[in-house]
Amino acid sequence: MPIFRFLVLVVALALPFGASAQTVPSLPQVAVPAQPAATGEGATAGPPATSPGAAKALIDILKDDAARAVLIGELEKLAQPAVGDAAASSSDATTTTDAADRPAVPLAREIGSVTQDLSRQVVEVVLKIGRGLGNLTRLFDGSAAVNWEGVQEQGLALAIIIVFAFATLNVARFIARFPLGAVERMAKDKPFPRRVVWSGLALLIDWAVIGLAWFGTSAYAIAASGGARIDLMQSLFIDAFVVIEFLKSCLAAVLQYRRPALRVFNLEPATARFWYLWLSRLISFLGYGVLVAHPLVNKAIGFSVGIGFRLAVVLITLIGATILVTAKRDDVRNGLFPLLEPVKSSVLRTILALLIHGWHVIVIVYLAVAFVLWVSRPFDAVDYMAWATVETVFAVIIGGLVDSLLSHAISGGVRLPADVKKTLPLLEARLNMMVPLFFRAMRMLLVAIVVATLLQSWGVLNLIAWFQSDGGTEAVGRILSAVIILLAAGGIWLAASSWVEYRLNPSLGRITNARTRTLLSLFRNAFSIVLVIIAAMLTLSQLGVDIAPLVAGAGVVGLAVGFGSQKLVQDIITGAFIQFENAMNEGDVVTVAGLTGAVDRLTIRSVGIRDADGVYHIIPFSSVTSVSNAMRGFAFATASVNVAYATDLEEAKSAMREAFDRLMDGPKGAVILEPLDIWGVVSFSAAGVVMKARIKTLPGEQWGIGRLYNELVKNVFDERGITSSF
Repeated sequence: MPIFRFLVLVVALALPFGASAQTVPSLPQVAVPAQPAATGEGATAGPPATSPGAAKALIDILKDDAARAVLIGELEKLAQPAVGDAAASSSDATTTTDAADRPAVPLAREIGSVTQDLSRQVVEVVLKIGRGLGNLTRLFDGSAAVNWEGVQEQGLALAIIIVFAFATLNVARFIARFPLGAVERMAKDKPFPRRVVWSGLALLIDWAVIGLAWFGTSAYAIAASGGARIDLMQSLFIDAFVVIEFLKSCLAAVLQYRRPALRVFNLEPATARFWYLWLSRLISFLGYGVLVAHPLVNKAIGFSVGIGFRLAVVLITLIGATILVTAKRDDVRNGLFPLLEPVKSSVLRTILALLIHGWHVIVIVYLAVAFVLWVSRPFDAVDYMAWATVETVFAVIIGGLVDSLLSHAISGGVRLPADVKKTLPLLEARLNMMVPLFFRAMRMLLVAIVVATLLQSWGVLNLIAWFQSDGGTEAVGRILSAVIILLAAGGIWLAASSWVEYRLNPSLGRITNARTRTLLSLFRNAFSIVLVIIAAMLTLSQLGVDIAPLVAGAGVVGLAVGFGSQKLVQDIITGAFIQFENAMNEGDVVTVAGLTGAVDRLTIRSVGIRDADGVYHIIPFSSVTSVSNAMRGFAFATASVNVAYATDLEEAKSAMREAFDRLMDGPKGAVILEPLDIWGVVSFSAAGVVMKARIKTLPGEQWGIGRLYNELVKNVFDERGITSSF
């Protein structure tokens, strides 16, 4: 058996529904005797002679719709001109030029076209299945006769080959028990990598056994035929035998229910045995049914019945596999969930958990898609499924590896050097806030790429052609430009926030007043809002959204909002002028709108005041008609002293000065700017006279100085016996 033929058969049965999807069942050969060469100018060749059996087979083909369609397709392929034909080359060049000049199809229209084609193909597949299975009714209505003589003639020889092949295989496996036993003993209790190596060696030994059985069976078939060519049915059986046993040996190497020491995966012996037995039965049923029984039916009954028989074999295999997967879905799910424990990426863990939870649905859908492809396009279904499956596996594996690398990259967060953290303490926190968002966007892009690869691999959408078109290139360019704008906006925001933080960092020796802190905080907020608006408008513009109507609409909406929210506009304008005039800053004690307290927070439209009772008040700037700030330049602590009418006023003034001297000598003396200013008697009451004095202090110290001075005056009055009025 040529090596190329062997490899093709291996690939064919390694994927769903066998190698028969690649080849057209053999058509009956029409015997055409050699015609004498025409001599003379007007000589013509007579019609070819046709045997009655071949004519009957051709009539059966023409009566069956499916068989007739296949025959027409084959004849059309044969009728195509040679590759080197000049006319064909010219036609191909014209077609290529037309395709290049054809305008690009929009993606939305392509999606609609794909949906229509899919619906039409589903209908065609259902009709083909119905027609194919309907051919089996010919066995019961008498329209198809069985050639029992041919069956008996080839059946006996085929049965002998079958018995000889399996006997040779069993003898070879009996001999191979000894080296396989030695390999199993060497692999016992070995670590995973070495166990994989020993398991691979055992697989090679099993392949050698299959090769020995193939060689012995082929030699027997050649000897039985007297050295002539091996019969077609015997050759087909030998091919099927080798391919099926090869697949079963690979399955046994994965499950290893007979040799637990060589088992790579942690499976229970009963579970491994169950899956090996049932999967090997399905493989044998499909392989021998399609590669051996189907050609035998074609030859003994007819081509149309053979189509129905082959379709029935594949359909029964599909149903059996579906029942098997459905029955064991919970057991497999429970066995796969422990594999998620070493996965650290939350996204990859979630995706794998979803795949494990619905593994049976994925397998059933895969088998159903393979069956539909085999029915709809039998000549290239195997190649199509093979490449699509390989590309899907590679896309999922590479996507998972990239996601794992991304998760590992951000697992520890961003760590900045100590000197950078000292200069910009909040930069690390901002980076740890932005970097996960960036990597989350990268993960979304990764998922989109994997999904696009899957859609391209399975032919759902021709994304490569769309990318190469003018519309696709423009769309990709716009998306990249939008991404660059967003990244640039994020970088600018980070730089601006870091600059404000740098200016306000007291650890660098910078002395900033409350006004600077307030203005820089307002600048950061206003700059962030403007930057977000500009970045959003530019991004929408790059994505193809016409922002001119948005700007015009925003202007109209702004005008309407301006009329309806005059207070808001007044708040913003008044707040801007208050900040420019430095009327108040955060931390100042002010009186606005009849409320007195410390400024907790300043925004562009309101001020937050916390009074002496701790109540927080939000006052819109439109309600502020005046600002009384007790924290500008200097302040005065005033003291009102009540004394009786009989008190000597000079004695009282002397006591007040003594109290001031004690105040100056204390820890608070440094905040007093000038000597005591005694105003003298300022009013009279029924109990006595009121004397008033004031002390000039640093701003914000007046209240503490006033309370302390009152205490000292009380102490001095008590010492001197001066009576206060009540």
